[in-house]
Amino acid sequence: MIPKPTIIDISEWQVPQQINYDQLAAKIDGVIVRVQYGSNYVDKHYQTHIKEFQKRNVPVAVYAWVRGTSKTDMQQEAKDFYQRAQKFQPSFWWLDVEEQSMQDMRGGCEAYRKKLKGLGAKKVGVYVANHLYKSFNLATEKFDGVWLPTYGKNTGQYQGANPTATKQYDIHQYTSKGRLNGYNGDLDLNQIVRRDLFYFFRQNHQVPDKENHKDVEDIEMKTITTTATKVKLRSSPKTGNNVIAELAKGTKIKINNIVFGDGFVWGVQPRSNGKKGYIDIGKSVAWVK
Repeated sequence: MIPKPTIIDISEWQVPQQINYDQLAAKIDGVIVRVQYGSNYVDKHYQTHIKEFQKRNVPVAVYAWVRGTSKTDMQQEAKDFYQRAQKFQPSFWWLDVEEQSMQDMRGGCEAYRKKLKGLGAKKVGVYVANHLYKSFNLATEKFDGVWLPTYGKNTGQYQGANPTATKQYDIHQYTSKGRLNGYNGDLDLNQIVRRDLFYFFRQNHQVPDKENHKDVEDIEMKTITTTATKVKLRSSPKTGNNVIAELAKGTKIKINNIVFGDGFVWGVQPRSNGKKGYIDIGKSVAWVK
């Protein structure tokens, strides 16, 4: 299976001339684009990827492979990363930590994170290899998101193999051999485990209170108004014989989260009996656009 929302991460290995951006954009809900490999190597196609996806209203985040050999070097990498990507106003900035470039990786990556935040990046996350998680001992609690890879059999589908280094992660990269219309090659596919699509792919979505570890459900309650007649409030995020009530046009309903199912985005309504109601608020791809 390919979980929704569908998120890909790409780099210069995915050559623009081989991508049908219209088709691929229609299949994904967000993209994370590599900007650099250390300070000195700039990804050949990052600007093209970002422009083409943003042109098609696909939300874009960015990442940089970390190679700093000292705290000062890490801060320079952060500065280069920010200068190269900030004009595109990405929703999230990710540090890709996959090699031991200095002895104190914890201190080095913290210097990188603080510099990036100081420059103006609102949300900074960290991607770290599952097998390096414990030895690097990064201060993951200070980041706004944690992204871990675990592939299992790596068939291109999610088959239930999850990261084992920690349970405190937000995005799971579950295959490097994914296939989607619009690109005739392998793609990294990712699923969101905690929080929601808006948190990672919307500029102004609030960062959770790190001290109290609040997730998106605890952050904000929004009121939506139905614009059609007989809008169905359901007991689960899918169509079928699960209707709680039919709502008249103009009904106001409070939601505190969104989830994806059956190709739709569902607003989640907390109910007085402790259960939840679900209201269809649009097609999944159309919603993020």
